Amino acid sequence: MKLYTLVLGLRHGLLYFFTALLLAGCATTSHYQAPDVPTPTQWRNAPSTQAASPTPPSATASVLPQAPAVPAWWTLYNDPDLTALEQQALGANFSVQAAVSRVEEARANVLVVNSYRSPEVTLNPSVFRSRLSALRPLAIPNVAAVGVKQQQFYVPLNVSYEVDVWGRLRRNVQAAEADQQASEAELRTVQLTLTTDVANYYFSIRSLDADLGVLDSTRQARIQNLQLVKARFKAGVDNEIGVRRAETELANVEAGIIELKRQRAGLEAALATVCGQPASNFTVAPRPTLLAAPVVPASLPANLLTRRPDLQQAERQLSAANTRIDVARLNRLPAVELSGYVGPQSSQLTEIMRLKQSYTYYVGGGIAIPIFNGGRNRANQQVAEARYNTAAAQYKQSALVAFQEVETALADVKQSAAQLQAQQRALRSARLAGLLTRERYNRGLTNYFEVVDADRITLDAARLVVQTQGDQLRYSVQLIKALGGSWE
Repeated sequence: MKLYTLVLGLRHGLLYFFTALLLAGCATTSHYQAPDVPTPTQWRNAPSTQAASPTPPSATASVLPQAPAVPAWWTLYNDPDLTALEQQALGANFSVQAAVSRVEEARANVLVVNSYRSPEVTLNPSVFRSRLSALRPLAIPNVAAVGVKQQQFYVPLNVSYEVDVWGRLRRNVQAAEADQQASEAELRTVQLTLTTDVANYYFSIRSLDADLGVLDSTRQARIQNLQLVKARFKAGVDNEIGVRRAETELANVEAGIIELKRQRAGLEAALATVCGQPASNFTVAPRPTLLAAPVVPASLPANLLTRRPDLQQAERQLSAANTRIDVARLNRLPAVELSGYVGPQSSQLTEIMRLKQSYTYYVGGGIAIPIFNGGRNRANQQVAEARYNTAAAQYKQSALVAFQEVETALADVKQSAAQLQAQQRALRSARLAGLLTRERYNRGLTNYFEVVDADRITLDAARLVVQTQGDQLRYSVQLIKALGGSWE
């Protein structure tokens, strides 16, 4: 009889198993591919018409480059001070540290999700004491019941395991892995944003230093002008209006110097913050000379946009959302679970280790078939599909914004170079006009108002030159950021 029962149970188990395999053949998972993105045929504002055409960042996970960290693009400027600031920021900035922690969290989450594919084994020792009532009903009539005390010592080893028939657990792991890759791309995005912020602050400070240098030299010239006009006034050659005008121009230059120093202090404090330092303990030594912006290569590599970490992050998030659609759909299928326990059981603690007499076990399995839950599983699948559609739209929008940022940065670099040439010509002409005006003033052929006007035009032209040189440095940084960290 026992043999017949065992054979019958085995027969039913095999029937359930092969039925599950048959249903598993019907549960297919979707093949993921990133959506197409409208891609321009060439960079409109590239330095050369032969520049390589950009490629869309719609790459699958198998071909997405896995950059370990943001490239050291700041070495293009060959500035030791900038390099030291970048290294300090990467090591001390708290936003980077938070992004690193999110990467560690995502990696740990992959281990958590993957653990559900393994059996769960727990040891659950228990002991209890009870008493059965003497008034309890008995199955044997006319027999008086007596109170009975019981105690049990039980040391079971429980095992449970979900058979991943449909691949739902495996798809959960794939989604967690995509989340991990997205968090790693986010870290590179934070690093790239941080390093470009450091460079922008640094070059803004250097631009102000150069502007301060222009104003300081102008201040010295204004002092000499004032002394000259006062001497001419005392000699009766000039009038008091010229003296007051010279004093006004000197005061205006000094006020301009004070304003630039105020702006520099604010930029220095902002740079200290991104470098992870208190603003009160942070200084950047003044340097009135500006670096030359690096030359953008005539031909840009075609795969630069696929290296942008923010697009990698968006694509990996999209892949995770696609995988979770499969997970939500597979949740609507039956779940196959195996469970059991084995361990000694005895009413006496001293006899519990007599395993031959005290051990007990249970082995079984079952299938949980969703029948009705108010449409929850179907609604969860619809939620997952809507989230995927949202991520797809955000991914396409991010790609378009990337193209826009590259074109804008290229236009800024290109037009600022032409603008600088025009401003340098204007500065040369203004200086020559200023020399001629001063010579006429010294000969008494004109009044001091023309000298003031010529000096002001020269000052404005000189300041525009150094400001445009600073803009060129910042535009090149924006281009490097738009291209994902480098144009090489």
